[in-house]
Formats: sequence, structure tokens, C-alpha cells
Amino acid sequence: MSVSPHRVVIVGGGFGGLQTAIRLAGRKDVEVTLIDRHNHHLFQPLLYQVASAGLAPGSIAMPIRSVLSSQKNARVLLAEADHVDVDQKALHLRDGEVLNYDTLVIAAGARNNFFGNDAWAEHAIGLKDVRDAIRIREKILLTFEAAERCDDAAERKRMLTFVVIGGGPT
Repeated sequence: MSVSPHRVVIVGGGFGGLQTAIRLAGRKDVEVTLIDRHNHHLFQPLLYQVASAGLAPGSIAMPIRSVLSSQKNARVLLAEADHVDVDQKALHLRDGEVLNYDTLVIAAGARNNFFGNDAWAEHAIGLKDVRDAIRIREKILLTFEAAERCDDAAERKRMLTFVVIGGGPT
């Protein structure tokens, strides 16, 4: 009589999700499915290096599939979770697919928090993913280019004044 493996579905390929999958490597009694809406794991602590043009985006992003490529009990799906049916132990994906699980791990990451000052979102660029970092880098470099051509010292000083809000490596 064959026993079905324990099905672990992990939402999120960041540090938490990826480490969970890696820790389950080699377990023949466990089947791991990791889903993420991006096909890469991002080393977020270095996003500021991409934003400030110190590193290329590819230097801090690695395909999730390559990280788990030697792990026989894991598969990776490029997908987005939509909702969970806890009673049925089913994760519904945005594309309509349903993943049944025995254990569900939600490691979906973080989002920007403006601490009750939601109006800031209109004027500020957060720094949570590669797209944010590239937008910041473009804004900074284009501002430097414009300041280079500016003859008005007061205007140049205004252009070269940046405000950074955050207590992390940013």
C-alpha cells in the first residue's frame, strides 16, 4: 500500500518561502509546490544598490527554478494566489487552477507602508522590488543629467535635493 506524500504549498519565493522549500529537500514523504508571481528570488537587502546604480538588477535576482533545480520533491509555478478555501484545503490561483494542500505556507512578502500618510504614495517611490529600484535609478540619473545643464544655481540645488524616508539600508 502506497502512502501519498504530504503536499506542502508555499506562496512566495522570497527568503521565507525559499528557505521553507529548501529545508524540505530530500523528504520523500513531502511534495513541495512553490508559487510566486515572479520567476525570480530577489535579494532585497541590495535593492538600494540597484536604485543607486551600484549594481545591475540581474546581480540581485536569481531564478527560483535554478535555486530548487536539484530538489526532486519541489516544483515551481509562476502564478498568483487568489484565495484560500480553508475547509477544502485548496489554494485557488488567479488563472483558475486549484492546488490542494495538506500544509499551506504563506510567505508572500511585504508591501510599502506610509504609516497612515497615504498621500505620500502619490509622490514617493517605494523600494520593494526591482521595478521600484529601476524607477528610482532612472529618476536619480535623469535628474543628474538635467542638473548638469541647469544654469540657475538655486534651481540646480533644488533638483539635487533628495529626501529618503526609511530606517533600513536605504
